Amino acid sequence: MLQLSMTFVSSVVWSQEKIDYNKLQSEEVNLQTNGAVFLSGETVYISAFSFLGSSSRPSPLSKILYVTLVDDAGEEVNFQKIAMNKGRGNGDLFLGTSLKTGHYKLIAYTRWMLNFGKQHFFEKDLILINPYRTREADKPYSDYPEYLENISFQEMTSPYLSVALDKSILKPRQPLNIELKTQGKDALSGSYALSVRKIDSLDFVKMQSSVELKWNFNQNLNTDSLLAPELRGALVSGKLNFPVNNEGKENRTVVLSFVDVDRTPEFALTDDEGRFTWVLEELPTSRQTMGVAIGVENVCDFEIFEDPRPEYSDLTFKRIGIDRDLKNLIERRSVANQIENAYYQFKPDTIIETPKIRPFYIDAGKTFILGNFTRFNTLKETFTEIIQGGAVRIRNGEPVFKVETSNFIQGNEEYPTLLLVDGILVTNHKFLYNYPSKNIERITVVPEEYYLGPQRFSGILDIHSFDADFKRQYLLQASEALSINPVALQKKYFNQQYGGTDTESLSKIPDYRYQLLWKPLVSLQNDEASFNCYTSDVTGIFEVVVSGFTGSGQPVFVKSFFEVTN
Repeated sequence: MLQLSMTFVSSVVWSQEKIDYNKLQSEEVNLQTNGAVFLSGETVYISAFSFLGSSSRPSPLSKILYVTLVDDAGEEVNFQKIAMNKGRGNGDLFLGTSLKTGHYKLIAYTRWMLNFGKQHFFEKDLILINPYRTREADKPYSDYPEYLENISFQEMTSPYLSVALDKSILKPRQPLNIELKTQGKDALSGSYALSVRKIDSLDFVKMQSSVELKWNFNQNLNTDSLLAPELRGALVSGKLNFPVNNEGKENRTVVLSFVDVDRTPEFALTDDEGRFTWVLEELPTSRQTMGVAIGVENVCDFEIFEDPRPEYSDLTFKRIGIDRDLKNLIERRSVANQIENAYYQFKPDTIIETPKIRPFYIDAGKTFILGNFTRFNTLKETFTEIIQGGAVRIRNGEPVFKVETSNFIQGNEEYPTLLLVDGILVTNHKFLYNYPSKNIERITVVPEEYYLGPQRFSGILDIHSFDADFKRQYLLQASEALSINPVALQKKYFNQQYGGTDTESLSKIPDYRYQLLWKPLVSLQNDEASFNCYTSDVTGIFEVVVSGFTGSGQPVFVKSFFEVTN
């Protein structure tokens, strides 16, 4: 059981403030993984499902799923955020050598679920064997008879979906074809995960299947400390801490810039306690950020709150011991992991580029590529001679970059120009003024006035340096970077192929894959679908598992086996 402990952020996200949260239903989540027992150096692959209300339909509510791994001391040893789209998402967890042998819990929940109580959290048992760390005296797993009973090679079927293999016995590095066939429209509209993996005597803990999911929906919403759902994107909250008795905390504009990526900053407004919340519709994949409060002096601290997290003091764990008879099996599998990790550069996963939101102002501006003009030594000269609609003025002895809007021309300069360089908000115009113009690639001038969040700006200057050099230089003198929890990168997982033109070169690369195929997001367009993979140099019994849910939320769990022999 889990005990909740969370920080309440009372500031309302203005983009979501008209939502009647009492009418929103609770959510339920389920994780399907590629196994239940792992060795250090292996990866837990995760396929995530979320459902809304008693209808058991995919949930469109939460865009973020929180997944954490907890050890038997109740300590969180890994935490990640998975992007969800229409109730589906995926991620992975690499098990490093710093983790000890033992019983772990994989926990999953959404921010919205925290309002309904701990009984909604997803909880799954994982066993980790670390052969690289010394541990207490071995305790035979035969002391756990229920574990022994779970070692099973029994095939499983479903009325909704069937699996057919073109071979039951294969040689190393041979192709395997997997045919999936759905039964009815409900199964066809579902979503599934596909895993092909070797199993052996180490798999003594039963892998929880989708058919074992028990729905636990209710409407007991705790409105005393309501946490808004991440309906439009990731929520990042914080607070401006002012000196004692300092007034003016309310209606301040705070800006979040991203250090490692080029994207438009995010804007929010503080409440009467100085608290604020950013809504990141373009999900953050970078941890390092920088916060700025526009026009605010004497701020003692710019604080970013941790994501709301539960406590794990009530979780129960079993003591896991490993029989010495399994020593040789563990050694073989461990050596295979080391070889595969050493050759990862030849078998990499591919990062899937997430769609970037185009800056809202990009079509309203005019871009000047400085390489197309005569280069000037300073940015002041560059603006004077090249940049139409932009200007550099000296005010109170300090340089100010401006856009010549209609108010500017009329002498009404009540609002500042939004100055963006390499995707970050720049408040120190003097630093840009002294920056070498030869390092600037392009300048975009947007002569329109905009409200970004609560702040009005008189035009936008969007400047880019070569290789984001300005950003690196600026951050050296800027305030300390703020850290947020990013969303896990989406990947296309490696699928080894033989038989092509590079077969000869591949023959020189060892292949000790235990995980032959992992497809976390399988959606079928037709009644039948085909997938293929190649066996590795590892022999033994392999399982093909298809798990997931039909369009109406009916669980599907199908299992088949084949053997690889020399």
